[in-house]
Amino acid sequence: MANHPENHRLRFSSSETQPLACMAGTAISLGQFRTDVERLATQLQRDGDTLISCPGRYAFSVGLLASWLSDKTVVLPPNHLDETLQDIHKRFDIAFECDASWGQQLPGSHPGTAHGSWEPQLSNDIHAVKLFTSGSTGAPKVITKSVANLLDEARALAAEFDWPAGPMVAGVPPQHLYGLTFSILLPWVLGNAWVDDMPRYPGDVLQALQQNDGKTLISVPAQYQATLEDGTDLRGILCVSAAAPLPGSLARAWQQQHGTDILEIYGSTETGVVGHRRHTTTETWQAFPQVNLSLEQDLLKVDSPFVSDEFAGGFLTADQITLEEQGHFHLLGRADAIVKIAGKRVSLTNIEDSICTCPGVAEAAVIAVPAKGLVRDMAIWAAVVADGDYPLSPRQLQTALRDKLDGIEIPRRILVVDQLPRTASGKLPGKAVANLFDEFDRSRVPL
Repeated sequence: MANHPENHRLRFSSSETQPLACMAGTAISLGQFRTDVERLATQLQRDGDTLISCPGRYAFSVGLLASWLSDKTVVLPPNHLDETLQDIHKRFDIAFECDASWGQQLPGSHPGTAHGSWEPQLSNDIHAVKLFTSGSTGAPKVITKSVANLLDEARALAAEFDWPAGPMVAGVPPQHLYGLTFSILLPWVLGNAWVDDMPRYPGDVLQALQQNDGKTLISVPAQYQATLEDGTDLRGILCVSAAAPLPGSLARAWQQQHGTDILEIYGSTETGVVGHRRHTTTETWQAFPQVNLSLEQDLLKVDSPFVSDEFAGGFLTADQITLEEQGHFHLLGRADAIVKIAGKRVSLTNIEDSICTCPGVAEAAVIAVPAKGLVRDMAIWAAVVADGDYPLSPRQLQTALRDKLDGIEIPRRILVVDQLPRTASGKLPGKAVANLFDEFDRSRVPL
């Protein structure tokens, strides 16, 4: 389905009133950015890939564009752990690493013209990035994306929504596709400034928006939940959420407090963006115009210009949906979130949703584990985060669920935790949830 032009032209500009990027409230000009990019490009002469492991979004952008202008593929690590980076050096031919120490030298000295415009042209032939899937259901996989995959996606997003003019703040790292697309490439295409900071806590989010005059926030449900509980006022900010399902209770509470909906995006590393919705308006998703959806083996198949070129004919996901007319669809959940207990099909997603409707519950994660029973061969366990200081007990929660779930669906074990073990991009690996129970059990064993 992909039909890409032979090359892609970008346009960067800045002026006294419109910065190209922002770092802690300081404006970055086009001249500064171009100087930094061209200086790095002269160092990327040796054959091999570029590894970008620096934390800042400005340094990331310099490394990304300099590599592409030098026809280099960029490798994006799933995290910044030393073990992970060492493994990447072993697996890939890394010619240059844009690491933290390199990034600290930016912005560099700048003798050039401060403002103006620049239109670099990128080749469509290169493999733009190699990035890792989240690994939420297994070992992370390497996915290759072309320049066309990435920029076609960013341009589709730019055309689909009415984005406010002004800096874009993100609470997600650019090393994952969601952060790369929404906090780097989308600002490039829109001509909006991107913000270097990656705020984590509610106060930091508000500071980053105020300090940089931010108009858009790119984040994940867990961060929106934290800002809501903190009472952070984000009225007037366009808020985008992806990487994890946005709970209906959070969407409704957000709309009540801020008077507007969070824009929710559905997609994956392999497919790019697939659909969007505003949860309080409708539970139905709307596919992007460029995306073709079909069902194969009861699973969603996605074909679009954003799908990695290695998946000829489209990518078969592990998600189950019901298709409607004009690109609308209902997302039912992952196929591996359906388990059989005592011969009955049980949806882990539905159990999570039911738990989240109980008083005092902010978040829930449900897993199915092997059980040694005469009838039940699997048992449901749930890790739950309490809403504020609500006195939540496992027994009370099990009692509340009797009116919502069948007996075999009610969790046999409920663990109340301070927070769920989400990754930096908001994903929740099943193994990490299981580890919560292992850690709890070990803490109960006498020394």
